[in-house]
Amino acid sequence: MVRIVALLGDYWHSEKEAKVGLEAAIDRLPNKEEVDLQYITYEEVGQALRGNPDVFINAKMDQINPRDEKVYTWLTDELDKQLVNYVKEGGSVLAWHGGMAAFDENSHYIKMLRGSFDYHPPGLQEVTYMLNENEKTGPNTFTMSDEQYFVHLDKENTEVDLWSTGVDGDSIAGWKHSFENGKVCCFTPAHTEEGMLNENVSKLLAEKISWLLSR
Repeated sequence: MVRIVALLGDYWHSEKEAKVGLEAAIDRLPNKEEVDLQYITYEEVGQALRGNPDVFINAKMDQINPRDEKVYTWLTDELDKQLVNYVKEGGSVLAWHGGMAAFDENSHYIKMLRGSFDYHPPGLQEVTYMLNENEKTGPNTFTMSDEQYFVHLDKENTEVDLWSTGVDGDSIAGWKHSFENGKVCCFTPAHTEEGMLNENVSKLLAEKISWLLSR
């Protein structure tokens, strides 16, 4: 049995829509019948990681209440260290969309990701995703309405495998690397349920999960 735990949804992102998107991707896995998918809350992350799941999917930004005067975050110092140790010891993490946003840039988690969300233009834009850098048309691209994430990234120490382009410029949309005995993958699409169910997004998300599960 393959165990995947997922932390989904935050102030800006629907947990329900993310579940639909994630389940569609998992349904594409060749071993889907063997996958035990568990949804957790941020209060349960520590306990879930102690169970050594095969993959931890984080699609939740760090800020719990971003519009309040006093903003709370869920990634404590203790949990930050635990999460990185989980990967060092052979675990796999997928930071999906909001899962790389509003975290302390000096946290062990963001340093492990080697990249993080910087900003996105207001609202939804027409975004073209590219499997090859600067190849903006053709069979290795697809276009959809989405938030185009612009990111900070240590490009020299990861493998970029997805790019984006839109009216506001070009960015990087996906990357992956090994981290000691574990694996890390970052994937920026998508913001809406329609985007998550886009066949290309679903296929790519399934590929990311398969890569994280491979040993």
